[in-house]
Amino acid sequence: MTRRPGSTAGLIVLLVLGALVGALLGEIIRLLFPGGILEQLFARGVSPGLSPATMDLRVLSVTFGFIVRLNLASLLGIALALFVYRKL
Repeated sequence: MTRRPGSTAGLIVLLVLGALVGALLGEIIRLLFPGGILEQLFARGVSPGLSPATMDLRVLSVTFGFIVRLNLASLLGIALALFVYRKL
């Protein structure tokens, strides 16, 4: 397989878009089916990451941290994005 120019950036963009679409679908499912099995299956997930840490240098204050919220819908969106990327 030959490497296309910009393919890494394209992959990252597609993965982020897939995760965003999946998260949006998870939220829609959560709103349409509150308390049901679909909400438990698609909308609930885990949030791994680093809690915010602040470094105060008296002149400049910098905060580092990130949290990734993953659920089944966002994972399906990422998988769909990978599928689309391979077909391009």
